[in-house]
Amino acid sequence: MSEPLSVAAPGGCVHNKGLGLGVEGAVELPRLYPSRVRTLIRSCVCLISVGVIAGLLLNTSAAADLGEIKLTVESIDTPNVQVMNSNGERGAAIARLSDGRFLLGGGKSGLNLYLYDIATRKETLLGSAGAASERLDDTRFAIADIAVLNERSKSAQVLISYPRYERSSNCVSVVLYSYQIYFGAKPAVKRGRLWFKSKPCVPISAIQHAAGRMAVINSSSVYLTIGDLGFTKIDKPSVRGDLGSIFRVSANKVERISQGHRNQQGIVLIGNNLYTSEHGPKGGDELNLIEKGLDYGWPFVSYGQPYTAGDYVIPAKTGSHDGYTKPLYYWVPSVAPTALVQLPAGQKWGPWAGQIVMGTLAEQALIFIELKGRTKVGQVLSFDVGKRIRDLEVALNGSLVATTDDGKLLLINLG
Repeated sequence: MSEPLSVAAPGGCVHNKGLGLGVEGAVELPRLYPSRVRTLIRSCVCLISVGVIAGLLLNTSAAADLGEIKLTVESIDTPNVQVMNSNGERGAAIARLSDGRFLLGGGKSGLNLYLYDIATRKETLLGSAGAASERLDDTRFAIADIAVLNERSKSAQVLISYPRYERSSNCVSVVLYSYQIYFGAKPAVKRGRLWFKSKPCVPISAIQHAAGRMAVINSSSVYLTIGDLGFTKIDKPSVRGDLGSIFRVSANKVERISQGHRNQQGIVLIGNNLYTSEHGPKGGDELNLIEKGLDYGWPFVSYGQPYTAGDYVIPAKTGSHDGYTKPLYYWVPSVAPTALVQLPAGQKWGPWAGQIVMGTLAEQALIFIELKGRTKVGQVLSFDVGKRIRDLEVALNGSLVATTDDGKLLLINLG
């Protein structure tokens, strides 16, 4: 059953870097405030008829030049595609096909692949991306991303990434396989070649931060994010191998593009510019412009802080990115960023057309980000949707489609 609801940003409200969301300075607010209140306090300058809210005005030049946005959000139950295990729940990975239908990855096994038609609400189980022996009873062992390379009327070639349990060594690596998907009378998922396997294989006790997100370059190659997997030796470059990196991957070639990343759960390619969203530790979530050969600093620097003195790795410098590539933008406290998508051109999204949107877990919000050129962030607007957003796609009609950890699909449009 679908549940329509409406979400609107406060009139004339914009995020302001001086309150801790830009590269200059940071202010942490207590968690005793509700999420939406913290968002307003730490990142908004709201113009009112008689002036400004006392104590919050730091930069009047940050006026809302893209205007107020109202969103409508329709919620659709999709419980079969939700990943549920003993340690919690996780939303599905999502990818759009050229006919407007979607591939959804997850389900009870974590590795099931479904075909979903939003118009008819029809869901079809296509098959599985891997064997039960390749995972544990843990929501982290699930499809991380799906990339569609090419299609025919009743089939498609896709890439699927996921963290794989290596039983013989009791460790975890991130793998990327090619698949042929069949949509006809006899749906099927046939696994092909292994395109990538991360090294080292990390002890199972450490598994987290797999990343595994993709941006399609063309019909034969993708960019792929590999997180640090919670590896306790991530601060030793000579042994961390592929971890904490972004790669360009094709069937016969793997090229490292950048390093020094923690957990890049969002990635979008806009022209030749590659952007990622990345989890920091306690604070310090980042939006980065990725350039070949650069080091983005993890685990040596972070605008965030360690959770405890017993964290798997402790940054040498916190509240700083000195000596390494700085993010375009960062968040303190954490919002827990996930997928990135670019809004389509045209009238549907008004002045926000062509800008980017980021999902979040902890903040349970969509964050709209204005890019003023390739390296400068303008307005950043946060909209509370009350759901942990796992993945995002853009429908053929320009609507945003989100998967959530509680097993919903959200259809999001301007109000």
